[in-house]
Amino acid sequence: MTTRLEHRGPDVTVIAEWADPDADGGPDRVVVEAADIGPGTLRVAGQRLALLTAEFLRMPLVDGFRTMVRQYAENRFAELTADRFHQGLLEIYDKIDNDGRVEAVPVMAAAMRVPEETMRACLRVARQRLNS
Repeated sequence: MTTRLEHRGPDVTVIAEWADPDADGGPDRVVVEAADIGPGTLRVAGQRLALLTAEFLRMPLVDGFRTMVRQYAENRFAELTADRFHQGLLEIYDKIDNDGRVEAVPVMAAAMRVPEETMRACLRVARQRLNS
C-alpha cells in the first residue's frame, strides 16, 4: 500500500510517496510540479518535502503550519518588485489573514525579520499609499 502526501502551493506542488507505510526515512518517489524550475523553486520544494516527510514520520512539528506560512511569506516577499511592494504586501497579508489559521502580522514580521510593530507600520503605510 502506497502512502501519498502532497502540498499544493500557488507556485509549487510537491508530491511524496512511500511504498512502505512503516518506512522510517524519506520518500521512495517525489514529484515537483512548477511552471519554472530554478534555485528558488527547488528551495521551496525542499522545505515542503521536509514538512511532508516529518508528517509521514509523525515527527512532532512545533508550529509546523506556521512555519510553512512563514516560508510562503518569505518567498512572496522575495518576489516583490519596488513598484508593487505596497500592493504585494497587502495581498500577502490578505491571503494569510483570510485563511484564518495563523495571525498574519506575527508571521509576516518573522518572515521579514522585523518587529511586529514595524510590520503594522508597513501595512499602515501600504494602505495609505494605495488609498490616496
